[in-house]
Amino acid sequence: MKSRKYIIVDSKRFFIFITFIFVLLSLVISLIFTLPRAHSSIQKQNFEEYRVLNGDNLWNISLKYIPKDYDVRKMIFDIKELNNMETSCIYEGDIIKIPLHNK
Repeated sequence: MKSRKYIIVDSKRFFIFITFIFVLLSLVISLIFTLPRAHSSIQKQNFEEYRVLNGDNLWNISLKYIPKDYDVRKMIFDIKELNNMETSCIYEGDIIKIPLHNK
């Protein structure tokens, strides 16, 4: 059986083609490894809704729900992040979500 020999007619086009294939393959591989993974919707964050009373502030609310050996400032940050709050301003009648951590 005869083996075929290939002759490169235009070396510039050949190297451009090889470079294109290499870049395309690298892009596909990098996309596969960097795409975010799907997370299970079974696990949901536990929180409790709290209606803000007259005179409440995030510090006092955090002290009511804070787990043992947990920083109050971190608890306030968690509350603000869960409720998409930019500031710590809360008003009477507001309903905010309080994250429940394992105690």
